[in-house]
Amino acid sequence: MSLASMTIRMMSSQSAKRFEAATRDPVAAQTEKLRHLMQKNANTEYGKRYGFADIKTFADYRRQVPVISYESIKDDMLRVISGEKNIFTAETPVMFAQTSGTTGDPKYIPVTPTCQGREHKDVMRTWMSHALKAHPDMFGGQVVTLVSPAVEGHTPCGLPFGSTSGHMYKNQPGLVRRIYAIPYEVYEIEDYAAKYFAIMRTALEMDVRFLATANPSSILKLCEKADEYAEQIIRDIHDGSLSSDFNIDAAIRSSLSSKYRPNPSAAKALEDARNKRGGKLLPVDYWPKLSLIGCWKGGTVGHNLRKFPEWFDPEERRAIPVRDWGYLSSEARGSIPLTDRGSTGVLTVASNLIEFVPVTELEAKPDSPEQWSFLHIGELEEGEEYYIFFTTTGGLYRYDINDVVKVVGFYNQTPEIIFLRKGRGMTNLTGEKVSVNQVIVVMQKASQITGAVVDHFRAEADLNASRYIFRVEFATHTDDATRQAFLNNIDGEMKELNIEYKAKRASMRLGPPVLHVMKEGWYERGRQKQVEAGMRAFQAKTMLLSPVKEETTMVMPELEAIIEMDDSK
Repeated sequence: MSLASMTIRMMSSQSAKRFEAATRDPVAAQTEKLRHLMQKNANTEYGKRYGFADIKTFADYRRQVPVISYESIKDDMLRVISGEKNIFTAETPVMFAQTSGTTGDPKYIPVTPTCQGREHKDVMRTWMSHALKAHPDMFGGQVVTLVSPAVEGHTPCGLPFGSTSGHMYKNQPGLVRRIYAIPYEVYEIEDYAAKYFAIMRTALEMDVRFLATANPSSILKLCEKADEYAEQIIRDIHDGSLSSDFNIDAAIRSSLSSKYRPNPSAAKALEDARNKRGGKLLPVDYWPKLSLIGCWKGGTVGHNLRKFPEWFDPEERRAIPVRDWGYLSSEARGSIPLTDRGSTGVLTVASNLIEFVPVTELEAKPDSPEQWSFLHIGELEEGEEYYIFFTTTGGLYRYDINDVVKVVGFYNQTPEIIFLRKGRGMTNLTGEKVSVNQVIVVMQKASQITGAVVDHFRAEADLNASRYIFRVEFATHTDDATRQAFLNNIDGEMKELNIEYKAKRASMRLGPPVLHVMKEGWYERGRQKQVEAGMRAFQAKTMLLSPVKEETTMVMPELEAIIEMDDSK
């Protein structure tokens, strides 16, 4: 066992012990979390506004502190971004995580020193500790993981915003860093084709035992690109070079090139394996000792796992175990999976204060939080579905993240959950989090730019093709050129409006959208069918954003034309 592996095991074990203690009495852990947060932040502007100093119980907290969305605290958050201190937390943020907002402006989530420690590192180390028990060889070689750049820009006060996972990766202790195969600078390559190439060119000659990133579509993309670029990769491994076919910044290229050495034997082994498969290169050929894959397995991205066998065990010789990465977001780390089974994870009761509202109750009164029945950790029931609300050490208090989870069991006394879906008004195929507000805006802008008048529309998430279908009934006649321009503008405006949609399209995890031109009267006929099925006329309406694709048999009679994008341009 390497010294780096021993260090990871030791650090992970300490985090796991703290987590274990909290799960034995989660109500006590949550009560202590509430006391600590209220006491620590009582003298902040937000704490004084809502009387943190007087809050002793969950009932006090619910009575005095409002439920929030990012939009409701945006003005105060802009002050934090500008450098004002003591607004939400006594701690000063060290960076901001950036994610897309429902209206288009990015959200900036403060990351405090405590966030980096307890919420991020402790949760990840606990995951690793339990994974190591089941897969003791996972750190026996190298690790390949994918992160976004640690710094993608700076706020007006000079603090960086970017990826928290990228920040952790970049600032790992030197000893631990040795076990990770990919130099951090690779993740700063802007061109995605070049980034994928550099990752796999570097990793294919290494003994990779653990492959990890949140989104399974990213893992599939790595496999596809290794196969697509096999000739260049094998040639580079043989020569100790880095192909000039890809757009890589000169400084990054120089840094990477200095690390490579000619490796003819590895190149020959890869070439022989590829020839035996008739020209195809698979992970079993370059990572034969791969011990574990870590990624999301549930929610709206879990369908991607159906494609894993064709890459990782095509001959059913050795299925590679896959462990869920956990329910997490830019705002909070919500669960820690402790086994390889499904996507179940134990709630992070030592890291966040968490509240719940039954799905049926919230969706019956979606705009009336004062009428919702909030439940704490000890009041949840197995088999029930809930909307989840976070209070974090980063300064989000009773934050409505608009996620639906289901309680599927208990670990010690703490609920185990699975993430089901984004909640009201949102869809999420690969992490892009498209909102109904964004769909409305892009439709309006595409109409203004092209002159095509839209009568009715709906966006649908196509899980199988990992793309969006935009069904549109135009009010006036449109020719093919106008329709094509309309689709191009939808895609372009969505990229401008939603930074995560833009990133997922650039990385090819999200396919190009498709425009379905619907026949005149499509909307009214659909509405009439709802009425005939028993829905009251005033309730019958077409969803503007659907998390699922409508059945083909239902669409075909109403379809006038299909317009597709040329994503190669």
